[in-house]
Parts: sequence; structure tokens; C-alpha cells
Amino acid sequence: MIYLLETGICLSLLYLAYWLFLRKETYFNFNRLFLVGSILLALSAPVLHLSINIQLGSSLEHPARSVLKFRQGYGELIRYIDADFGTEPGSRHSANGGNRAGGMDEGGLIPTGTRHGNLEAISELPVEQGVTRTRPNISISILLFIIYICGVLYFFARFVYLVIRLYLLTKRNRVSRQDGFRMVEIEEEISPFSFFRFLFINNGAFNESELHHVLEHEKAHIRQRHTTDHLFAHGLAVFQWFNPFAWQMRKALKSTHEYIADRQVIDRGYERIDYQALLLKQVIGYHSVELVNNFNLKPIKNRIAMMNKTKSGLPAKLKATLVAPFAILIFFLFADFTLKGSEHEAPGPAVDLHGLWIGQTNDNFSHSLLIQDERFSYTEGLEIRDYIMRIGKGELMLSEAPGRNETALRFEIKGDQLTLWWNDARSSIYARSDAENTLDHLLWEDGIKLKLPYISQYRLLEDEAQIYRLTMGLKESGEVMLNFDGSPINKSDLSGLVAKKRDKLNKLDQGSLIAIFLVDQQVSMEEVGKVRMELRKIGALHFAEGGYPQGDLDLSPLIYQAVALPRLLPPLNAKVLDKKEMEKLGAKLHTIDLSARNTTPRDVDEGLRKFIGSNSDGKYVISLEYDGAIPYGQYVETVDMVWKVVYSFRNSLAMERYSVPYEKLGDDLQREIRKAYPMALSESQK
Repeated sequence: MIYLLETGICLSLLYLAYWLFLRKETYFNFNRLFLVGSILLALSAPVLHLSINIQLGSSLEHPARSVLKFRQGYGELIRYIDADFGTEPGSRHSANGGNRAGGMDEGGLIPTGTRHGNLEAISELPVEQGVTRTRPNISISILLFIIYICGVLYFFARFVYLVIRLYLLTKRNRVSRQDGFRMVEIEEEISPFSFFRFLFINNGAFNESELHHVLEHEKAHIRQRHTTDHLFAHGLAVFQWFNPFAWQMRKALKSTHEYIADRQVIDRGYERIDYQALLLKQVIGYHSVELVNNFNLKPIKNRIAMMNKTKSGLPAKLKATLVAPFAILIFFLFADFTLKGSEHEAPGPAVDLHGLWIGQTNDNFSHSLLIQDERFSYTEGLEIRDYIMRIGKGELMLSEAPGRNETALRFEIKGDQLTLWWNDARSSIYARSDAENTLDHLLWEDGIKLKLPYISQYRLLEDEAQIYRLTMGLKESGEVMLNFDGSPINKSDLSGLVAKKRDKLNKLDQGSLIAIFLVDQQVSMEEVGKVRMELRKIGALHFAEGGYPQGDLDLSPLIYQAVALPRLLPPLNAKVLDKKEMEKLGAKLHTIDLSARNTTPRDVDEGLRKFIGSNSDGKYVISLEYDGAIPYGQYVETVDMVWKVVYSFRNSLAMERYSVPYEKLGDDLQREIRKAYPMALSESQK
């Protein structure tokens, strides 16, 4: 997308130069070279990044900064359309819809989608009577890309149609060789035209004198190989079909060819008046063919005016030199600038910016920053923008990749407070955190010390307005403490607090309110079960197990607070089926009993894989049983393992059937895979 935009900018500037300085001049061969060269330059300049070192304080500093701001402007526009623009692999993480109840799977868990929870296609919305509604999740960039490809296919098909039409003309008409070209004697009432070395003409439409004029004109096209130029310009127009300047460039080149051929006819001694009368006759009586050099190309008024015009003199030659700055501007526009201070300039004092920085004002461009190992990262929701960083004198110099343009952000640091100017008019204040990631900072800010579990099959929950955090830890006395969004509460307070949270949402979003459980690994499941029961009583059924991401070194510490394993509580009036009733329904049952103290994670994994592997028809239920004394950490480890095993079967089946990982499949195919390996997890506390 960036290449298309930059090519269009080059083309627009070069056509503007032609329109201002060359279109009315009679240096037709120079104009032809300029137009063809403009197409080549427009296609190549965006990928030929020259490296230019500019000294701070020099006359080029201000233009260079202006160019960088311009490029940053259209870069931001593309980032708005395409969230992945300008990022390196692993530098951006996102979650679309990860906090929605509508994304829940059959067993109350949100499907894994991608590793970090970014669903590729659409989310399921469970409604009454088991009907499934779908909601498209197509980004603007994908939609624009589809429209662009459709346009390219249309204009390319049109081009192929025109070529086939010319081929059929040669097949059904007589072809003869004359003076190095092939004459196709057509019967259709079409103005004479040439295509490569083929000259198409209706001989019966001309007398002998007129025929000489026409042949001389078309031979000029053939000798100078104008068809090659046409195809080149037409290919550009197909590639840039949305850009009006591409079509204008093609039209200007075609007109220039006609001026060249007209000039050669006149220079060979043919009467100008007779030739112009022949042109008028052709315009009135015959149709034209696109893609080729038509003898009667419109507008005829311009062609006659150019034939009657005095040849351009010295002033016009000087005017032609004015197009050179446009070409220089294009190379300057896409150069890689490095702004350097004077060699004698004293370096700024060494500053320590390493660490996690948390925003202290409400209007921050980003809530948190991470500066480490010469990298500067910040958040946009759950998306991570990552840059290479070097520290200048009072400025952070940021670039997307080595050798790319740097953007300077002014900063001031006083102790553990950082002021950062995101633009010339607006700054944000950040405080250095003692924590290494945002989850630890959240707990530290609330004054809570917890030993949280690790989760491998997590999602990223994004919308803070639809999330509340229930924190459970152990006091020194062994008593369990319960916090709601960082404030200590009693279980009896939970109903009113959740109701207040719901009242801040519209009715369409109230059903998506989700509780993230941040529970110390040593808290018993009996205590966790009591809190869950309170949630069931008030119908707050959506919750998630919070924790640290396991085995994912790529996940930025800036979004650890969003890591969770979403679940779904059964409603208070849910029907409970015993094992015999399950068997009558045709479902096989696999029990994982955590109460058996000799049960190891390896036993759980091996037993579950064996069970699911023998029931690929999807008719099974996994029953997780435990007593109240089981610690929360062991419980979450088992649930996470169940999900990991189920997902591994889904991924294997997806690769076997479609040679594509499960998370890359469309929603319909994912649903088909889930039928074979559902996440049907039942829990019971003894």
C-alpha cells in the first residue's frame, strides 16, 4: 500500500511538471522522453532510498524536517487503515474482540484463534434456539486491497480483450508485407492505426493522395516504436487505475506520439492544409480503437494547433530545464535523512531512561512506555509500536528500522519523571515504575502481593470499560482478602459493585462485562468457588483466569495486564446431568480427578490425548473434579493443559485437511474443526 501511494505521489509531481512547462512546447521528442522517463522514475524512486546526512543548523535542515513530517503524515494515514504497517515481525500484538462474550466456544471458553487471540475472520454470537449469527471483522486495509485487486483485474481483462480483438482482426483480414511492416487490409469503418509492425487500414476509404498521407503517418509510429510506449503507459494505468494522473500521463504520451508523427508527415513535404483536411474527415466519419496509434486521435484541435505553431525557441529550452527540480525533489522526498549535530557540539549529559513508564495524565497518547536495549515501545490499545532508539541532546531519535528516517521527540527527565513531547504542542508525563511489566505494576499500584499462575492458551482482553478485576490473596494470618479493581471488599459488596459497572455501559455491551480473576496460586478453590457463586447469583457469568503468559518471549511486557483465559460460568438454574444421562445422549465422559493426590500433569496430558484421539466424532465431555482444598494454581494449570491438548488436536486436523494452521482458517472451517474437537469442559467441586 505504501508503494502504491508513493508511486502515485511521484507520478502526480512529474505530470504537474509536464503540464506547467512542456505540454504547449514543440519539443515533441523531448516530451516523449520526459513522459516515459517519468513513469520509470515514479516506479523506481520509492524503492531507491538515498542516504543523506544533514548537519543540524544547515540550510537543508528545515526542508529535511518538513519532508520527514510529510512522510510521517501519510505514514499515519496508512497506519490508520492498516494496523500492521511499519512493524517488524513480533513487534506488534493485537486482540480483536478478545473480551467479547460473543466469542465464547461450546464449553464456555473463547476460541484460541491466533496465539495472542486475534481472530482472523468472525466471532460467534450465541443466541436463542442455538442459532448462530456472524459478524464480519474485515479491516479497512483488507477491504481497500480487495477493491484495488478487483480494479486491476478489470482493467487487465479489458487490456487482454483489446489485444484479442486486434489478433482477430489480423486473422480474418488479408495481411501483406510492405517496406518492413505488415499491412492488414480491413473492411470495418475504423480509422487507420498501427500496433507494433502491423498497420491496419481500409484502403477503400482513401484516394491515392490520402493513402500516402495516412501510410506516412502510421509508418512514423512504427519506426519510432510508439506501441512499446503505449503498452508501458497502459500497464502503469492498470497498476495505478485509481490515480487520475496515471490516465492523464497515458493520454499525454499518446498525444505526443501523434504530434511526432504529424510533424514527420509535414517535414516530408506533404501539404499541411490537405493533411489537416484529411484528419477532419477521419474524425467525422470513423471510429477509433483504444490501445493503439489511431490516425484520427482526438482532440484534433490540439494536433492542428501544434502543426501550425512556430517551433519553440531558446526561452522554451530554458523552460524545459525547470522540470529538473521536480525530479530532484522526488529523490529528496524519499531519501533517508540523518540529522547530525556539529562535530564540535558538546554531547548532552548521560540519562537513564531504561524501564517501564506509566502515564500520569488523562490525555496521554499512550498509557505506558517501555525503554530497554535501545528500543522504544509504546501502546495503542493492545497494539505495540516498537522503534529503534538513540538518545540525542534533549531528543529521542526514533526509527522503524536501521537506516530508515528518524523522528525526533523532545523529552525532559527529572528523577523518575519523564516529560515527552509527542508533537510540538502537546506533551505527556510518565513516571518510572518499579515493576518489569504492566501486570506487576497493576498489583504494585493496588498494594497487593500475589504469586500468579502461568497461562499458555491465553487471550488478550482489551476494552478496559468492560473489565473489572477481582483480586484474591492471602493475608499473613491465612485469611483470604478480596479486592474489586484494587479496593478491598466483602463478598456481599460484589453485587452492588458489578451493578454500578454495568450501569456505565449501554445495554448492548452489558452482557459482555467480564471479571478477570487475579488469584494467588495458594488460595483454595473453595474460596474461589464462593466468589464465583456470588457472580452466578447476579447473572455475571463471563469471567477469565488472569496470570502471566507462559513460554511467550515475544509478548510485550506492556500488555501483560491483558493476559487471561476466558471462561463462562453456568447460570444458576443450569440443568445438571449425571454420568448415566450423558451416556444416554451418546456422549463419552473423561474424568480428570484432581482430588487424587497422585495425579501428575503428565498423567492428565497423556490420558486426555488418548481419550480425545479415540473420539474424533466430537461426542465427548471432559469432566474436571476437585475438592475445595485444591490450590488455585493447580486448578488453572489443569484447565490450561486441557485447552492446550484440545487445541493441538484442532491444529493437527486443520493441517491434515487444509495444510493451514487452525488459527489461519476462516470462521466456517474453524467451526467445522471445532465440531470434531469441541471444548466441552464440565466442572464439579466435591
